[in-house]
Amino acid sequence: MAAPPVQNRTSIYGKRFGIADKGGLVFNHLNGAQTLLGTFKATTVTSAQLLALNATPQTVVPALGAGFAIIPLRVAISKPAGTAYAGIASGEDLVLKYTNGSGAQCSSVIETTGFLDQTTAQTRMAGMPGSVTTTAGDYAPVANADVVLHLLSGEITTGDSPLYVRVWYDIIAVPFTV
Repeated sequence: MAAPPVQNRTSIYGKRFGIADKGGLVFNHLNGAQTLLGTFKATTVTSAQLLALNATPQTVVPALGAGFAIIPLRVAISKPAGTAYAGIASGEDLVLKYTNGSGAQCSSVIETTGFLDQTTAQTRMAGMPGSVTTTAGDYAPVANADVVLHLLSGEITTGDSPLYVRVWYDIIAVPFTV
C-alpha cells in the first residue's frame, strides 16, 4: 500500500515521477501504488487557541485515512511582532504529536522562552525527534492520526499574536512491506 492517490501537475519518464497537485514529489510505482514525499501544510493558530494549547492541541496536518501515517520532517513556527505572551513557565514548550496531547511526540521541542515572550517578530524551527534538541530519535508512526501542535505543560496566560505554522512531511503506508 502506498500514499493516497494524488494528481501529477507535471512528470518525467512517462509519469513515473511527478510533482503533486498540492506540492511534493510523487513516485508512481509499476503496481499502481504511489509514494508522496516532501509536501507541506500551512496553518494559523489564533491567539485564543494558543492560550488553550495544552488542554486543546490544534490540528496542523489532518489525518489521511486508514493505513497511512504522516511523518513530520520539520516544523517552522512564526510569531509576528506585537504583544509578548506572558506567564510562560519552565516546560511550557511546543511540540508536534499524533492525535492529541496524549499522543506520541513526533518532533523535537521548541522552547517558548525567548520566542513567544518577545515583542519582535520571531521564527523557530524543529525537526524530528532526535534532531537538534532531543535525545530520543525514534517514535512509532500512527496511522490515520492528525498531527497536532501541543504545549507540553500548563497554559500561557496572555498574548494576542497568532502563530503561523508550516509542517513539512512525508506520507507512508503502515504497516508497509518491501
